[in-house]
Amino acid sequence: MNLREQKAIVLMENVSKSFELGRSTIAALRSVSIVAMAAEMTALVGPSGSGKSTILNLVGALDHPTVGSIVVAGQDLNALDQDSLADFRNRTVGFVFQNFNLIPVLTTLENVLLPSQIGRSDESELVVVERACHLLDRVGLAAQMNQPVNRLSGGQMQRVSLARALMNQPKVILADEPTANLDHATSEKVLELLKALCVEEEAAVLVATHDPAVLPYCSRIIRMRDGLIVESEDIRG
Repeated sequence: MNLREQKAIVLMENVSKSFELGRSTIAALRSVSIVAMAAEMTALVGPSGSGKSTILNLVGALDHPTVGSIVVAGQDLNALDQDSLADFRNRTVGFVFQNFNLIPVLTTLENVLLPSQIGRSDESELVVVERACHLLDRVGLAAQMNQPVNRLSGGQMQRVSLARALMNQPKVILADEPTANLDHATSEKVLELLKALCVEEEAAVLVATHDPAVLPYCSRIIRMRDGLIVESEDIRG
């Protein structure tokens, strides 16, 4: 293992994932290896069905590999039982979804607080609420914290989802098409914010995207096709 791999937040080694479909076996990933570092954004690029979302699901412990190992923030996901995997998802991973996945009847603040309430926080309620308020201020939504999220614009909802993803100070942020439902100007603002938060929180960010506007914000671009990495480009500096 080289020095970069030793310091990696995400280390996937020779990971394959297959699905049974009737009498057929579908190879979603084929011997994929990825290294993702703290304070860096990595773009996963490729057509639908290339394996981008499968990688996010595996790193986020929403699914498990058929073959290969995945270590995230020092935790070997293959070695964790179901309860430990649930705790891992809540404490170590932040999810940013294309359709936001916010709860419309809750306020902006209540949505951001959800991860801390689902998990077992060792912090006092005051500290947790202060952190949520700080995150909403950081994403420019302090004035909207008591509004129901269904009154917000799409760009505002995506910023709420960013704040929610960071609530438990995760080591990894997984973003699945985070700009797909946003106009160009709003996409730029969300990407600038995601990049800034990635550096500030020292999180590794994996973004699955079709949007070329995402790429300039990333340190590494991984191009995929048919479950394979066809190109990996380091664009830092």
